[in-house]
Amino acid sequence: MKTLLNILNLSASLLVVIMIGAVPSQAQEAISALKNHDTSQPIDISADRMEVRQNENIALLIGKVQAIQGNMTFTAERVTVYYEVAEGASKPTIARLDATGQFKLVSPTEVAEGSWGVYDVKQRLVTMGGAVKLTRNENIITADRLVLDLETGVTNFDGRQDNGRVQGRFAVPNKNPNQE
Repeated sequence: MKTLLNILNLSASLLVVIMIGAVPSQAQEAISALKNHDTSQPIDISADRMEVRQNENIALLIGKVQAIQGNMTFTAERVTVYYEVAEGASKPTIARLDATGQFKLVSPTEVAEGSWGVYDVKQRLVTMGGAVKLTRNENIITADRLVLDLETGVTNFDGRQDNGRVQGRFAVPNKNPNQE
């Protein structure tokens, strides 16, 4: 009986290690299309309305906002663009975009959704929050907060407010070649 309990405990421990190990690799793989994303590319922005506050170096975009940079697109209902104008420069550069209202980030291989998002261009980070859902093919991860490093491709998830845990569902490959 004691041996059986030891085997069950070992099996349970092994399962936990496998599951914990599987989540980071799946999460990292899920954002691979954005690894080494070139944040120096221009950002094309469109919205229903735009208000520029030149003295504050911000622009407010309201209504069906879309921002595209290379193979990364995000949409939201409202975006505040923080920009900088270097001394002697004729053009401003975007430092950060803060989005609220159904924030959605799309790359060639995944879709991430939340209620707000921040794209820190200078730090090369995208942070999302509020019932975050990352989908790639049949794989889904839900969390309260997601931080995506565009340089390394590493994504960190923080637990959901309803249960304090990050949750995921991962498709299992079909091992029977005769079944589809």
